[in-house]
Amino acid sequence: MTDAAAGLLGEGARALRCPACGATPTLEPEPALVCGDCGVRYPIAGGIPRMLLAGARPADEDAVARRTADSFAYEWERFGAMREEWAKNFADYLRPHTAQSLAGKRVLDVGTGSGRHSFHAAQAGAQVVAVDLGASIDVARRNLPASVLTVQADAEALPFERDSFDLVMSIGVLHHLPDTERALRSIARYAKPGGHVHVYLYWVPEQRWHRRVLRAVTALRRVTVRLPHRLLHALCYPLAAGLWAAVVVPYRVLRRRPRTARPAAALPLKAYADYPFSVLVNDQFDRFSAPLERRFTAAEVRAAMQAAGLEDVVVLPNHGWVADGRRPSGPRGAGTPPA
Repeated sequence: MTDAAAGLLGEGARALRCPACGATPTLEPEPALVCGDCGVRYPIAGGIPRMLLAGARPADEDAVARRTADSFAYEWERFGAMREEWAKNFADYLRPHTAQSLAGKRVLDVGTGSGRHSFHAAQAGAQVVAVDLGASIDVARRNLPASVLTVQADAEALPFERDSFDLVMSIGVLHHLPDTERALRSIARYAKPGGHVHVYLYWVPEQRWHRRVLRAVTALRRVTVRLPHRLLHALCYPLAAGLWAAVVVPYRVLRRRPRTARPAAALPLKAYADYPFSVLVNDQFDRFSAPLERRFTAAEVRAAMQAAGLEDVVVLPNHGWVADGRRPSGPRGAGTPPA
């Protein structure tokens, strides 16, 4: 990347590459990035390079991915404000790493949404690049400091130099894509040898009652994913109010007493006791709006991480699975995940 582009977009722009051919694009005055090798032009709008590549995935899969991106764009426009609670949320999702361990590291956040995880990574001293497929990237740009490069791009056609990030993270995104395992292999290529790939995926719960609830939710989703976003948003308020009254408030009361704290810990949705009501509304919209969601056992997550060429894989529960793996160390390009 030229000095001019780095001056406009920040130092993170030096990692940008043409997603079509891998060459280094140059900055034009419009402004836009243009690949001198293949001639593809990528506009820059709102300070964001729009580096989307046509044909990155099959047409039917692309349609689902676009619908998903539109759903999240609506969500984050309405629920994307930064909150104090997101600092703890980030720490929980980052395990076994700590925020302090990110200082001085190059971090790629794939599917950044509102930018909340990128924000806290930058606060910890990381050089962060944040990516999203849809208009959520504009929300992230408003939330993030100027030091964070924001790019509109596809997880399966990322516009960066491979083997170049210390940490590639994708929190709560890959399970919404048509081929989760393929997307994981794709993003893993951008971690440098010795670097880490860190993801969060929905789980297949172990408890029988929880599986029954999810079957009911899945059946309901067949209808809700087709509703207009505004209507679904409105319906999420009474749903969240019922859950708040039935579960969250009782848990808040029960956890204060030694005799009832332990049995109360088995209640579903107890995590919302430490968040405002609006977060529960947000998550109900999230649950019922995304066109596609996949769920995994811990063994399946571990296998997918290993198939992506990662070693020292750790899979931890956090209302889903937090998984971390390391690219094998060695010469540049060693341990490249299979295509």
